[in-house]
Amino acid sequence: MKTLKKLTDIPMEDYLVGGHVACQGCSASLGLRLALKVLGKDTIVINGSGCMTLLPVYPTTPLRVPWIHLAIENTGAAGTALYYALRRKNIKANILGYAGDGATYDIGIQSLSGAAEKNIDMIYICYNNQSFGNTGHQRASSTPRASYTTTTPVGKVEAAKDMPAIMAAHRIPYIATACPSYPIDFLNKVKKAAEVKGMAFIDLLTPCPVGWGFDPSEGINIGRLAVRTGMWKLYEIMDGRVDLTYVPKKRKRVSEYLRAQERFSHLSDDDIGAIQAEVDQEWAGLEERGYGYEIMV
Repeated sequence: MKTLKKLTDIPMEDYLVGGHVACQGCSASLGLRLALKVLGKDTIVINGSGCMTLLPVYPTTPLRVPWIHLAIENTGAAGTALYYALRRKNIKANILGYAGDGATYDIGIQSLSGAAEKNIDMIYICYNNQSFGNTGHQRASSTPRASYTTTTPVGKVEAAKDMPAIMAAHRIPYIATACPSYPIDFLNKVKKAAEVKGMAFIDLLTPCPVGWGFDPSEGINIGRLAVRTGMWKLYEIMDGRVDLTYVPKKRKRVSEYLRAQERFSHLSDDDIGAIQAEVDQEWAGLEERGYGYEIMV
């Protein structure tokens, strides 16, 4: 598939169709639908338990590709086993691990690390709603600083784990961040992930209307605000180099993003000012380095 440049370049064929029972406005299901448009029919999806477990409810399924569901911690391990099984049978297929951030940053990091260490041919997409969303929006190590969760005192969450940097330390050939609100950027990254020899990891921000507290119709706008305020950066890492794939012409104030969500409704103006200062400082450093830099791996 050629590089996508505009929305009309996105393939029309769908391998995730209607009829599932995910929440209204679910960005995670949108992310899977988009990814499968690029990867196509010769794809096997591996899903560790999480929100996306709701998609196929026996005996029906909205998926037109094979789907393996297993325990929350096992996506990486299952991908490894499937890779060797397909290789023995000389079967060519895209292996897509599609697991939530709780299953990736926390409970499943051991098996993910094992798969990355082996550098198997697997695309691993973490649909990141910044919490354990399927069980009630509990804190995960992906939860951003000062966010409300059901298991932490209001505003007491510390900084989130830098999962792409952890994956870069495994020296796999491709790592990226993305968001369904920027579908062309996301799909081109999925395309690159499918083309590299070895493992690829994409951290996909998926705004959650239930856990984050916004109207289901606003998911795309919330994702855009995350990027345009600079609170979620779109970048890729190849050969130890980080390059931003989208730089806002003029960043919006973080208050536009934070005030649009109930999970940040407890923040004072001073709290938001402190977050704005952190974001400004980080972007000043990025600008100084030309929005690209080498990392130690």
